[in-house]
Amino acid sequence: MKELKAYLPNRTECKEFTLFLDRDGVINEPIVDDYAKKPDDFVICKGALQAIKELKNIFRYVILVTNQQGIHRELMSEKDLENVHLKLHNAMKLDSIPYFDLALFAPYLRTVNNSWRKPSTGMLLQAKEYLKDINFKQSIMVGDSPSDMVLADNVGAVKVRIENPQFSFDNQDFKFDSLSSFAKYFT
Repeated sequence: MKELKAYLPNRTECKEFTLFLDRDGVINEPIVDDYAKKPDDFVICKGALQAIKELKNIFRYVILVTNQQGIHRELMSEKDLENVHLKLHNAMKLDSIPYFDLALFAPYLRTVNNSWRKPSTGMLLQAKEYLKDINFKQSIMVGDSPSDMVLADNVGAVKVRIENPQFSFDNQDFKFDSLSSFAKYFT
């Protein structure tokens, strides 16, 4: 049997697709060897808000999925993460952008075997539990790290890599330099 090559749907087909977005390095500027522990640390990438607005208009669902091991390491609390996400929410609201259909996070250490932490599939399975009509074969995972691409492999989703000089790997179906350039692909 011939295996189908991954493809990005056209704008019309996107209405049937779910878009999963990583946060750090995709929506906000990554902090090398650290975390956005408070709102002042959270710097939104240039063009990311406009990209999210466009993507929300063309995909069935746009879901945020992010590992946040700084919580487990006690470098920040869940309340700190809530405040960081509130900054993102307020920035989106200011630009009349509806918030994500779901925002999920895994606070667990990389060394802890937890089904929610990427590349494990727990966050995506929880999203499917909430939004029953998610089809992973009609999903795209956008991230900047190897674990994002392995997560996509684990559910059969299309793998879109946003370039981040912190990571060197080549396990993606498509590569873009920013979330903004990914969104422009559909316009």
